[in-house]
Amino acid sequence: MTPREMLARAGEALTGDDNWAKAVARALGAYHPDGPRETIDPRSVSRWRTGAMEILPWAIAALPLILRDHADALETEAGRLHDAADDAMVAAYEIEQELRGPPGPRR
Repeated sequence: MTPREMLARAGEALTGDDNWAKAVARALGAYHPDGPRETIDPRSVSRWRTGAMEILPWAIAALPLILRDHADALETEAGRLHDAADDAMVAAYEIEQELRGPPGPRR
């Protein structure tokens, strides 16, 4: 895999679409060698993407870390959603039981 292919694959994995330069620029900001920042210049990412500029070595090294961080965040969010779904299932069952009322005599 070339560095450009790696960049594209990481960008698409982060955003789920082809419009990923700004998202990658924001993610790379945390890994900037001169210290964390909110973002790097998205134009640099766009130039890397087109091949107009070489991708900087620190950015290549940061891409797998960014993907791992993103995967961890998604796993945490998935766990939160599963917990919310479990709570909603219990609540829905309880509401359904209330709406049905007490059991009547059996025939």
